[in-house]
Amino acid sequence: MKSFLTVLAIALTLPSFCQYNFYFGNLHAHTAYSDGNKDSATTGYKTPGSSFSYAKGSYHMDFLGIAEHNHFSSTNNPGMHVADYTKGAYQADTANQEGSFVCMFGMEWGVIDNGGHIITYGVPGWIGWESGSGSWGPSNNYTIYCAKNDYSNFWKIINSYPTAFCTLAHPQDFDYNNLIEGTYNPSADSAIVGVAVRSGAAFSTTTDYSDPAPSSYQSVYFNALAKGYHLGPNCDQDNHYTNFGRTNHIRTVVLAKNLKRDSITAAYKANRFYATDDWNAQVNFTVNGSFMGSNITSATNSDIQVSVADADAGDDVSRIDIYYGIPGSGSLPTILRTVTSSNTLSYTHSTVLNDKFYYFARIIQKDGDFIYTAPIWVFRNLSSVPLTLINFTAIEKEKKVLLNWTTAQEINDNKIDIEHAVDGIHFTVIGSIQSANTNQPNNYSFIDSIPANGINFYRLKQTAVTGNVVYSSITAITISKPTVEITKINPNPVINQLNIICNAADQENIICKIYSAEGREVKNIAGSLVSGENKITVDVSSLRRGTYFIVISKPDEKITEAKFIKQ
Repeated sequence: MKSFLTVLAIALTLPSFCQYNFYFGNLHAHTAYSDGNKDSATTGYKTPGSSFSYAKGSYHMDFLGIAEHNHFSSTNNPGMHVADYTKGAYQADTANQEGSFVCMFGMEWGVIDNGGHIITYGVPGWIGWESGSGSWGPSNNYTIYCAKNDYSNFWKIINSYPTAFCTLAHPQDFDYNNLIEGTYNPSADSAIVGVAVRSGAAFSTTTDYSDPAPSSYQSVYFNALAKGYHLGPNCDQDNHYTNFGRTNHIRTVVLAKNLKRDSITAAYKANRFYATDDWNAQVNFTVNGSFMGSNITSATNSDIQVSVADADAGDDVSRIDIYYGIPGSGSLPTILRTVTSSNTLSYTHSTVLNDKFYYFARIIQKDGDFIYTAPIWVFRNLSSVPLTLINFTAIEKEKKVLLNWTTAQEINDNKIDIEHAVDGIHFTVIGSIQSANTNQPNNYSFIDSIPANGINFYRLKQTAVTGNVVYSSITAITISKPTVEITKINPNPVINQLNIICNAADQENIICKIYSAEGREVKNIAGSLVSGENKITVDVSSLRRGTYFIVISKPDEKITEAKFIKQ
């Protein structure tokens, strides 16, 4: 049974304010495209496509990311070719089943010796350093160049792509050019969303879920938070054999609106996930109503709530620890509050003006399984916006985005700014709405008429009459726009000359065909479009009266169509 089909007994124990579903998976795995599927001769599983198929049959697995080693030659000889990146991405797209199982394809960049491996997703090309012809083939083994161990440039590359993010694989304190022990790096902080607190066992051949939880990297997670990095914990299986999801019970769990690739991506970029040794434990952790991964400003003390649900017998909670620390202080987080033999924790931490803290939960089950949540970062300010959101959603309508949200109450609130980003980080205001300022629920709507092609991120900026500001959680939606779109036809009806006005995202070589109502091709014009608005003029004087269809296409791909009437 899929893990997101929660039994009623579990659902009833979860907080009523839960806005998200729990999706269990792993982003660190390999196939025979690099050095995985080492047992392919006997199992028959070799490619990303077949490996995704295998993972779909594993218990408590809702998503799998395959991250091939990004290079060909090393002491471990991963053997990856740049051409396989395109193949792997295609197979992930083909195997992906939105709402049922999410398939992702990326890379594990870097080397172990004097370097460090980074799990990377959302980059449209293959990042590497092997130049010229070699054992990998006749040309460069990359499409995006980054010198070996040049982590400073690597962070910049990741930050240049809106959908890209990365996590630190089996990390050591001095990896990634001394990232954790050295000076805080804001570019790295923007690129990195997570760090493994469990990894492996990489070369296990177990397929019956019986391996114990692998070694812990808890100290690296704690050190990274102390340094000031905003990241969450993840569990990596690092599969090199055909046992995706089946070597042990460890999982990374994301809190997402739905089981779609853009929602999973948005959850990772928002640090809204946790690492668990248990394959179906569901954890809610909030501070002042904000979920794990949030970065909030609060006018009040920190109201900390933890709730754990697990349907399996014997998986009761032994202990819940709330850790806290000061971001960027260099001091390791310490335990603020502990409860034992309870699956819930409720605690208020008294803070003072200008205090800055991060909090996270560590949960230990009675069978010894550990669970680590992502932190919540809190800044105690004099006054926060007294506005409470019940929901915040984004819906596509005719290539536009309809944003809806409901507030529980608004007191001394001034306005709500709607902010948009294509990378989930750099937001700009696209509109404003005056607050109703009542203590009753209010419904709001806003339409983004010109969303970007791809993933769009939205948040609400709430400003009080005092000038204080707080932000909502982020919601995301993917918009797929055609690369060419017919925007206008004139005159229509037409007698002699037909003008077709179209917009192109980039320069395109296209074919414009005109078909009769019976489907017979009557015109065929080849041409080139420039980025932006274009006009195609067609002589239709010889056509009979009737209805006709225009189809603009690239080779083997219809881009856009429209119809007109010939008088």
